[in-house]
Amino acid sequence: MYIPLLIEDFFEEVQNHLNDANSLIEYVEDNFKRLDDPLLNDPEVRNKLQDFYNYIIEMKNISEERINKRLKHIPGMIKRFRLKHLIYKVKRKDELKPLDTPVKYIKGVGPKRSQKLKKLGIETLENLLNYFPRDYEDRRKLIPISLLKEDDKVVTKGVISSIEKVKRGGLTIVSAVLSDGIYQLLLKWFNQDYMENILKNFLRKEVYVFGTVKRGFYGVLEIQNPEIEISKDNAREIFPVYSLTEGLNQNILRNLLKENLFEVYNYEDILPQDIKSKRELIDLYEAYTGMHFPKSVFHQKKARFRLAYEEILYLQLAFLYSRKNTEKIGGFPKKFSGKYSSQLISELPFELTDAQKRVYEEIKNDLKSEKPMNRLLQGDVGSGKTIVSELAILDNYEAGYQAAIMAPTSILAIQHYKKMYNDLVKFGMRVALLIGATSNSEKIRIKNGLKNGDIDVVIGTHALIQEDVHFKNLGLAIIDEQHRFGVEQRKELISKGKIVDTLVMTATPIPRTLSLAIYGDLDVSVIDEMPKGRKKVKTFLVHQSKIEEVYRFVRSEIEEGGQAYIVYPLIDESDKLAVKAATTMYESLSKNYFPGVKMGLIHGKMSDNEKDDVMYKFSKGEIKILVSTTVIEVGIDVPNATVIVIENAERFGLAQLHQLRGRVGRSNKQSYCYLTVGNVSRETWERLEFFASTNDGFKISEYDLRLRGPGEFLGVKQHGLPDFKVADIVNDVKIMVLAREDAEEVIKTPEKYSRLLERVKEIYKERLKLLEVG
Repeated sequence: MYIPLLIEDFFEEVQNHLNDANSLIEYVEDNFKRLDDPLLNDPEVRNKLQDFYNYIIEMKNISEERINKRLKHIPGMIKRFRLKHLIYKVKRKDELKPLDTPVKYIKGVGPKRSQKLKKLGIETLENLLNYFPRDYEDRRKLIPISLLKEDDKVVTKGVISSIEKVKRGGLTIVSAVLSDGIYQLLLKWFNQDYMENILKNFLRKEVYVFGTVKRGFYGVLEIQNPEIEISKDNAREIFPVYSLTEGLNQNILRNLLKENLFEVYNYEDILPQDIKSKRELIDLYEAYTGMHFPKSVFHQKKARFRLAYEEILYLQLAFLYSRKNTEKIGGFPKKFSGKYSSQLISELPFELTDAQKRVYEEIKNDLKSEKPMNRLLQGDVGSGKTIVSELAILDNYEAGYQAAIMAPTSILAIQHYKKMYNDLVKFGMRVALLIGATSNSEKIRIKNGLKNGDIDVVIGTHALIQEDVHFKNLGLAIIDEQHRFGVEQRKELISKGKIVDTLVMTATPIPRTLSLAIYGDLDVSVIDEMPKGRKKVKTFLVHQSKIEEVYRFVRSEIEEGGQAYIVYPLIDESDKLAVKAATTMYESLSKNYFPGVKMGLIHGKMSDNEKDDVMYKFSKGEIKILVSTTVIEVGIDVPNATVIVIENAERFGLAQLHQLRGRVGRSNKQSYCYLTVGNVSRETWERLEFFASTNDGFKISEYDLRLRGPGEFLGVKQHGLPDFKVADIVNDVKIMVLAREDAEEVIKTPEKYSRLLERVKEIYKERLKLLEVG
């Protein structure tokens, strides 16, 4: 008895044997007789497969040269067979409906059912067509009863030989015996009395049965609550599985799609033929059929590729179209010799890394260009993005323009101000800090200075985008930790000038697919090299039971002249969460573990002045241990801090943990990170183990993105994540790259692809305006 083999699985294996003719011949001889596929009902398919079999077996008796020729031809033969026989060739019906037809007017619906469909977001025919399956059940492979295994989800075949109904207390069991003449299988339905009458119609008839094999009493194999139908060709298909709501089942949705899929008249295939040929894309109707009722796994994959590619192509075209429009407006090429930036570089106590030099050159070329700069600067924590931005500020100042730096928090804005102030004022620049805590009189002075040009550089928070903030000549906008800002907020800052060069920076490495999906209109620079002499932070994952050993290590580092952070997920204790809180642990640590050690506490409920005072004392070494929440997550730079303890580390995302770990390891001293956890799940422990195993921010981001998905990874909805129905930002890396490549070609000759670009404008409309800021 053979395990049945589908044609497409047979071809997959044939391709795996193409490197060795003898191995190929042996595989085909041994397995051709196993072919059992509903497609074999087609005489043309049977004849082609027989010819294919002969073509390979004849290789036993021909020369090596002819064998090699045949081996080269086989992939093409398989490709042609797949395209002709593994994809449904669609025939549209005569009576066609528009896409915007209300769902209650389409076949099989009506007012009541339309209300249930509305719960699934289906209100029009177009909504229905785009309600794609969440999974598929492949019922083509027919497994004989003798080869059934426990827990396998299968289709098997036999004759219903007997039926029985028994009652046990409140439970009714309808049973039937399925027999193939030699072997038998028990079928059971629980509390489904109506099945008795249905089964009587099937008695002594051949049926197909679908379900999961279980082992019942006395070790007998059975299928509970199986689906059953008379043997016919369409029972062996790939069935779509949809997400449901009350009052709708799989059969209802399947029948609705079958009835209406080919009754649409204005589903225009926008993609030009040259692109479809280049990427081997199937027809649009074939793609929709392949998503709902695929003829094969090959058909479903080709369908998904077609629709995902189209969605991603439209997005990339929107990005590039937006950028092209911005470039048409034109910018002001900035004229500068680089005398200030060169002087600062020569005075630095360290040498810029090659990556910093490369990125600075890219930014400098943007500033000198007639096109407005729109650049994303990525760099891992501690890679030196700030100094690169300072060089751009100096060049912008030499050219006669003002600059604005916007940070997401006051604490980070203050850090930037303190870090940049001394570097900039020695060149005669007038630098100001504008945050929420700035006094009213100082705010008035700064706003007047920006308006009349007395202030050259302002560093601040959201306060910079208030309506009464005006610049005399804003030429450069730098947005730090840009993922913390919404698209509109970035747009508001840039609108403060006429034509502004924009540099957005992030220390959260963004995987390439996500970068293309969200910041596809920006040029991307990456500082992928750490300053010389930096040592990798050593990271340890420890159970909470060993916390006293961790505290002893912290004390030893303090005694050696270092400083430490101890971070908690909460400010105050919670009745609902069994996790530690910063305020209570500050008291406990001061009293029980670090008596005599100068400690500080910082959290989000403190005023800006209070936080600034604590950070100042910590940066000067007056505070040795800083107990904190995640307010220290970004931008805090205290080179003398050599150890960070993150308690209840399971409460943080990996990207957040990476930012926190980046607070240490900012000098040539060896630094340490301790992650402490209580009793956590195996998955959580493995996630944290992975984090402890690497210091590579991009690896961590890729892992985190796969784990949490793009929405949660970014933390907010304001990024304008594309609303894809088919495409997947995380997994469609190759499609994203191909679509970007093609979009760049399309945008070069817009007149050739005018209809395609019109479609992009229809889809993205207002969002195109926001895309200009990324």
